[in-house]
Amino acid sequence: MEEEALAPSRARRLSSSIEACSLCRFVDKPFVKYEAYLRWLPDEVRVLAVGESPPPGLKESSLYNASRFDRFRECMKLILGLRGELEALQRLKSSGVFVTAAVKCRPFSRRDLEAMRRSCLRWLEEELELLAPRRVVALGRAASASLSELLGLRPPRSVVEGGAARAAGLEVFFAPHPNYVLRFRRDLAPTLKGLLLGP
Repeated sequence: MEEEALAPSRARRLSSSIEACSLCRFVDKPFVKYEAYLRWLPDEVRVLAVGESPPPGLKESSLYNASRFDRFRECMKLILGLRGELEALQRLKSSGVFVTAAVKCRPFSRRDLEAMRRSCLRWLEEELELLAPRRVVALGRAASASLSELLGLRPPRSVVEGGAARAAGLEVFFAPHPNYVLRFRRDLAPTLKGLLLGP
C-alpha cells in the first residue's frame, strides 16, 4: 500500500525535474510531453531498462507516444512476442519494467547525443535512487556509457557481446539496442526478453 502511494509522487517528481531542466538545446521532452512517468511507471520498478534517446530531429515518434509509429516500440513488441501496438508498454508495466533513456530530451541531431548524455547523468542517477530497481539493463552504447560512469563500472568492449556486473546492490546487464537486435541479431531476442522480464 505504501509503495502504491509513493508511485505517483515519484512520477511527478521525475517528470517535473526533467521539465525544468534547461542544460541543453532540444526539440522537445517526450518523457514529459507523453506523460511517460505518470502513465507507464509501475508501482514497483523491478527492472529499469535504459535506452539511448528519443529519435533525433523534428519528429513526434517516441516509445511513449502511442499515436505515432515508433521503431523502438515496434522492436520491443517483436522481442516480447506481442502483436498489438500498446501491448509492449502494457506488458512491461505489468511486469515491473520501466524503459527510460540515457538522453531524456529529443536532440536536434545525433551529433548532440554525447553532450546531452553527459548532462542527463543526473536524471538517470535520480531515477536509480527514486525507483530503486533490482536490475538495470543498458540497451546500447549511450546507455552502457552512462550506467558505467554512474556505477563506477568498466563499460563492455562491445554491447553486442553483452556483459553483467553487480554494483550498488544492483544486477547490471549490458545488451545491444533492440533496434540492432531486430536488424542484425534476432538470435539475441530471447536473451533480451529474459533480461527484461526474467527473475
